[in-house]
Amino acid sequence: MHLLKRNIFIFLILLVSIFIFSILIIYPLALLIVLGLPMIPRALSVISFIQAIEVTVVMSTLSALVAIIMGTPIAYVMARYEFHLKSVVDALIDVPIMIPHIIVGIMIVLAFASRYGLGPFLKAHGINFINTLWGATAAVAFLSSTYYIRVVEASIRMVSPDMEAVARTLGAGRLRVFTSIILPRIWRPMATGAILSWARSVSEAGALFIVAYYVLFGRNLVYPASVYIYESYVGIGLVNAVEFSAALVVIMLIIFVAYRILVSLGGGNAWHG
Repeated sequence: MHLLKRNIFIFLILLVSIFIFSILIIYPLALLIVLGLPMIPRALSVISFIQAIEVTVVMSTLSALVAIIMGTPIAYVMARYEFHLKSVVDALIDVPIMIPHIIVGIMIVLAFASRYGLGPFLKAHGINFINTLWGATAAVAFLSSTYYIRVVEASIRMVSPDMEAVARTLGAGRLRVFTSIILPRIWRPMATGAILSWARSVSEAGALFIVAYYVLFGRNLVYPASVYIYESYVGIGLVNAVEFSAALVVIMLIIFVAYRILVSLGGGNAWHG
């Protein structure tokens, strides 16, 4: 009897969870796609919107590369070493998630495009962070790299340190140990962290309002996709915004799903051979 009551309680909790998930996430997403699907071909015929998607993909891909280069060593150190102020560093890694995105934009401008800090040096060398890919990438990388670091850190913790110790006793250096022991076992989580960082960058708007409301892309001034949709909503209305929103969501879902499939199929056991 007690077991039956417990199972019923668990079932009710699960039912409530599924209901909230359906109303809060599935319902708005499905409604956007259903209403916007017939309008997607028209949205994709707008050259300025295609350019907005191109800028967003480039910006987000650069951001993911920054996360990989910066985040992999940090994730390894956090997973493997104990040191003074580790708790402070651990907290700093999560800080970008907590800061309002508008403030992130102001921080990027202050740090790289003002008369303070590195601003004068960068300006003297012709590097501009306002309304350029430099600034857009810096803003979204600040906000998205945490996701990559945490995914990779968790995956490294799951690899037994004993394997590294054995390799070290056999004469392998730290770099050799990482490339031959760690990397083959965490490349899939690295790929997952990278796509999460990429997707987070695609979705960013707040920081871009400050740093790169539009981006000088080639010879054109192009809105990032999120800003483009905001402009459509404010300037024309909800229906127009739905058209472009549905197109962007479908395109990004296709990229996201295709990427995950390739990662699940790629490599096989060759990495462990």
